[in-house]
Amino acid sequence: MTDLTPIFEQVREFAVRYIPLEFQERTVAIAAMFLVGGVGLSVLGAKLAKPAMTTVLGLLGALGGVVFARNAGVHEAIGGLVGALMFATVSHLTFRLWVGVASAMVLSTLALGAFSYQEVLPHYMEFVSPVEGRQSFTLPSPEQQAASIQPEFKQWASDFWAFASQRDERLPINSQLVGFGAAALGLFLGVIAVRWMLILATSIVGTGLVTTAVAATVTHYSPGSEQTFLNNAGVMGMGVGAFLVSSLILQTLLTRKAPESGQEKKNKS
Repeated sequence: MTDLTPIFEQVREFAVRYIPLEFQERTVAIAAMFLVGGVGLSVLGAKLAKPAMTTVLGLLGALGGVVFARNAGVHEAIGGLVGALMFATVSHLTFRLWVGVASAMVLSTLALGAFSYQEVLPHYMEFVSPVEGRQSFTLPSPEQQAASIQPEFKQWASDFWAFASQRDERLPINSQLVGFGAAALGLFLGVIAVRWMLILATSIVGTGLVTTAVAATVTHYSPGSEQTFLNNAGVMGMGVGAFLVSSLILQTLLTRKAPESGQEKKNKS
């Protein structure tokens, strides 16, 4: 099993240097938003996905209709109403496609994460180890960060990918195959099995948000506690898994159709 301690340590240092100070000061507030959103997705994500998406796109259509009507010399109320109806209708009719796209994103992210853990991380540990002629990535000072933070990180990422690709020539093509294959499968399943993929996708994303929120809050109030998480990775994994399974079960129960009454069955027959 790959030792993740050096990676988490570098990620922590990277976050301290690169994330703007105003965001760092609002860690708890942002974590609270993640927590509320994660719990909402984990409990009601699949049930409310369709009306929520229709409402959001309807509001965007109304806003676009108002802007269009204002510039076209038409009454804004008419433009807003027409835009809202058009976008809401499109959202309702293409809901399966949206579910497929969301499922493709979730499955490809999971697949690439697993692939990276198995195939890329070993090269990363070799890349950052001190070797003559190669320097590991060094974080910039706050002054350098304020001036330009992107070029150095992009160069480091490019150097690392080139290094990993030299060690394993199949790495670039395999990563593409995994990513595109998982995305295609997610798109197919999302269109075919809307309810089940909605439950799976919202439960996974919701669990990820809740986990991120809890981890960010704990590390904010107790710096260095990430080592405790790493030392008890099995226990942490069981906790996250239990939350995910609970979300899957709960959403399955909440989204199942109510059984038909005897009178309704008679009317149908």
